[in-house]
Amino acid sequence: MKLAQRVQNEVRALLRIFGPGKIKEALWDREFADGEWAFLDETSHDFVYTIIEKWACGGSILDLGCGSGNTANELGPGAYKNYTGVDISSIAIERARARSASSARSHKIHFVHSDVLTYVPAGEFDVILFRESIYYTATNKIRPLLLRYAKYLGKEGVFIVRIWNTKGRLRKIVDLLESHFEMIEKKASPTSSSLVMVFRTRRDC
Repeated sequence: MKLAQRVQNEVRALLRIFGPGKIKEALWDREFADGEWAFLDETSHDFVYTIIEKWACGGSILDLGCGSGNTANELGPGAYKNYTGVDISSIAIERARARSASSARSHKIHFVHSDVLTYVPAGEFDVILFRESIYYTATNKIRPLLLRYAKYLGKEGVFIVRIWNTKGRLRKIVDLLESHFEMIEKKASPTSSSLVMVFRTRRDC
């Protein structure tokens, strides 16, 4: 990879995490419009789905960083009774809504164009999901973010975080979650370095 391209990619990666909301929105919109995330449009064999279905128990799911809606539409039809997906990209949300209409699920799916850092849910959920999205928040803001969202978990509700590997900065995020939250289940992918973590806040949080 040429040096200029490498630098550009590193700058974009930093902007996704630390950039102001409007800049992040514009960046994600451009990337979705250019098809850079099209490879994620079909993920029906992902091992995360059995875990989500287990903990959702046909209830309610809040998907933070939902992208173009593959999770909402690839889960089994009885996996949830209502589903809210939130994403900073308006283009991703438009595609998610179109996909849900095509799959005849629009009646129980609600997509919201908003920044996960500032979004305020309207109700409680059985699962709050960060599927490959938690690391687009600065590491020092992750715990406060989760504690804020914990107020919107039902009595037996859980967070589910899927992370694509456990190296470098992502290892630090895994360590943070294990140190500050009650870990209920951890499962590694049988075919990749991905990890799914299921957890709740501790009583002393």
